[in-house]
Amino acid sequence: MPNPSKRNFLRTGPLLACAMLAPEAMADPAARPAPQTLTLLLGDTLDASGRQQQPKPWRRKLFTYLEQELNVTFDIKAYPWPRAERRAREGGGLIFGLPKTADRLRALRYSDPASSNTLWLVTRSDASFTFRTIDDLRGKTIGAVRGYTYGDDFELGRNKLFRVDEDIASRATRLQRLLLKRVDALLLYQPSGDSPAEIEAALDQLIQPHLKDLSLPPGVRLTVLPKPLQVENGMHFAIARSHDDGLIDRINSALARQRRVAQR
Repeated sequence: MPNPSKRNFLRTGPLLACAMLAPEAMADPAARPAPQTLTLLLGDTLDASGRQQQPKPWRRKLFTYLEQELNVTFDIKAYPWPRAERRAREGGGLIFGLPKTADRLRALRYSDPASSNTLWLVTRSDASFTFRTIDDLRGKTIGAVRGYTYGDDFELGRNKLFRVDEDIASRATRLQRLLLKRVDALLLYQPSGDSPAEIEAALDQLIQPHLKDLSLPPGVRLTVLPKPLQVENGMHFAIARSHDDGLIDRINSALARQRRVAQR
């Protein structure tokens, strides 16, 4: 049986409602104008060979729902996060999943949360440690995705309280570096509602094909520390303030309809 937080996430998250359309979306298709093509900027998600991966199923359902609600077609462009952010600031499209900072809020208009995730710390099972506060990372090397930010507390400690080792956005590559002790822990975002045990099971499956090349001691595996670094981070769409012609308001209205359907 899923735990209560997961049941709540599944009720209210994007997975259940994305295929359900508002009344205006169910109108005669012939009466609607042709969809507008809209650039949607994403951060890289790479496999172990450095190839771009397709959006996860829950993201694809969310995007499909908004395409139908807004009568748009998303032209998805994935870049390293610094480049994706730069293009968004320059008016190059809508961006999804870029965390809020004070500086970004001045340049970009953000939507209401479209979903949420939790930031976990992952270690080797034979090199785990107690984590309660950011100070527990003192002196450690933490693996992060190059160009991404992880909240004000983490950024204040970056390369001062602890060292940050930045890598490409390939989960398999980052996990291999952890198992080879190149880092003490790595940061991993997962959808809110996933338990540490569920995440560990998924990571074990992901890393299994690579274990033969790592020569690990018997019994060593990946461990998710029980206390997350951040909980229930909202994931938002955002667009340059100078290029928002009402799109964010329309997205917010669509997300509100989605929540109402999920709560029935």
